[in-house]
Amino acid sequence: MLHWILVAAIVLAASLIFELTFLAYAMEALLLLLVASRLLARWWIESLSAQRETSRVVADVGDTVSVVIRVRNRGLLPIPWCLVEDLLPRAAVMFEPPNLGQQGRRTKLMMLAPRGTAELRYELHCNMRGYYQLGPTVLETGDLFGLHRRYRVAAAPHFLMVYPKVVPLLGYDVRSRRPLGDVRLTHRLFEDPTRIAGVRAYVAGDPIRRVHWRASARTGTLHSKVYEPSAIAGMTLLLDFHRGLARPPQRARPQRAGDHGRGIALAGGL
Repeated sequence: MLHWILVAAIVLAASLIFELTFLAYAMEALLLLLVASRLLARWWIESLSAQRETSRVVADVGDTVSVVIRVRNRGLLPIPWCLVEDLLPRAAVMFEPPNLGQQGRRTKLMMLAPRGTAELRYELHCNMRGYYQLGPTVLETGDLFGLHRRYRVAAAPHFLMVYPKVVPLLGYDVRSRRPLGDVRLTHRLFEDPTRIAGVRAYVAGDPIRRVHWRASARTGTLHSKVYEPSAIAGMTLLLDFHRGLARPPQRARPQRAGDHGRGIALAGGL
């Protein structure tokens, strides 16, 4: 916009030199308009402030979170227009359905009186677990003619932790009925001595407990047992040491059901 001011100043100087009165008046008015709009746009954007409030910072899948953005004009002049937009990460809204469903608009055009305030309200429906950033809030304003526009990041971002659903797993028993494992593996890193898969010829270094004495007596040569690989089917427990984002204690603690159900309610992890 500075080049327009420079051009208007040059035309004004030329009109004064050649005594073009009406052109000089027009350039003076244009220069006054450009300078005034530039100063007003800067004054308005510096007078704006915003504050975000959320109904919760920890939620479960299926919960609804309310967000309120309060925009305040701290100046003594009215602001004719201000465009407010609260940003969300692209990963939270790019899918269908989105991870954070939106109810209401996150963008609003408002007018602010001197020392006045206005609000932007919307709700987020938690459809997917995750850790989401809410904000920052971007403010935009300018003069009435659209010659100057100013932007400002007003409210710092908030963060929302969405936990997965707590699903009871009926019939799941962590106790194993076998000493080593219940699940067969494709590799032989862990062998189950209670499961004999076959016999093979004795190799120097095999322990005595692996010798298959019946097969050795029947064939006249030493044979060793071959065991099936197996492991215990387990579960992963994740511990969160962030005290402010942790689940309530009564929901995070596993609970054993009655003998008739023989189930375990597990607090969902990531």
